[in-house]
Amino acid sequence: MVFYSFDVAPNLTLSSCDEAAEQIIGTPAALLAGKPYYEVFPRVLYQDRDAVAEVVQSGIPLLLRDYSVICILGRTLADIRLEPVLNQESAVGAVRVSVCASETCSRALELKGASTLIDIGKVSATLAHGVRNPLNAIKGAVVYLKHRYGSDETFVEFADIIDEEIAKLDGFITKFLSTSLLEMEKSRSDLHVLLEKVLKITSLQAQERDIRFVCDYGDVPFLEFDAFHLESAILNIVNNAIEAMGSGGTITFRTRLDTMADRRQVTLDISDSGPGIPEGAFHNLLLPPRGNTRDKGRGFGLFISREIIQYHGGSLEIINSKGNGATVRLSLPVESSHGETHAG
Repeated sequence: MVFYSFDVAPNLTLSSCDEAAEQIIGTPAALLAGKPYYEVFPRVLYQDRDAVAEVVQSGIPLLLRDYSVICILGRTLADIRLEPVLNQESAVGAVRVSVCASETCSRALELKGASTLIDIGKVSATLAHGVRNPLNAIKGAVVYLKHRYGSDETFVEFADIIDEEIAKLDGFITKFLSTSLLEMEKSRSDLHVLLEKVLKITSLQAQERDIRFVCDYGDVPFLEFDAFHLESAILNIVNNAIEAMGSGGTITFRTRLDTMADRRQVTLDISDSGPGIPEGAFHNLLLPPRGNTRDKGRGFGLFISREIIQYHGGSLEIINSKGNGATVRLSLPVESSHGETHAG
């Protein structure tokens, strides 16, 4: 259900409205104060009379159940409660109109999704600031460890990866905090090289759980993508697979060149041999997480991955085989065939 409310003065002009109502009208209430309420919201009628005027005159609350109200794409049903708000002289100083609308309204459903994205946006800057301090601490620790254990080639290899990722993340945070629109920086790159880096980053985590990586790379061209963001999208998927599998099994990476609707694209399948996705959770995996519905703050991973892939002009699909694992399929467009170079 969708709830919103607004206050109407005795002369039937709008005096205020809540945040949900502001989202529906798309304009701050302060800019509309003093306008007839029925020029902003649909007029509420009761027995062919204005229901707000009826409450102003009688001073008695009014409840209208299953009232048909206009939605942006048609009509929907709502319960509307009109309550008198008394002033210091105990006279009706305003009428509070509270609307409980059905989510069958297309606009209401759209606003519900937008509200979640707004909530995500509100915490983003705080998160970015919060990450920077521990990131600097990690960077300092890596410098010390490289100096102390510089003779261990394997350690140095992983330490160099950590250094590189810290630099990328620090640059990402700086850009995020200094721009209103975060633009991705695409370049012509080898998808297989990126995948090998992801495998290296997650290899220790996989070894700890006795999970084996299998690569089945096809002959695919270089693609235009932002390496930092695409790496993040793929890491989200791989980490989810490792978490879901528990102990033992395989994660397989397959790439191939496809043509769909006369458009050439590279398809990347990331398949695990885990238990698959429970029926009840499958349909919500790509939705933005809401409230406490996701355990321990998880749930953003696949949603963010899909947004990144869509930004690149591609698509993300989940193929579930309950009891036989799941496959996340990424499709990325081949932007041009001129001077085409193929991935290794």
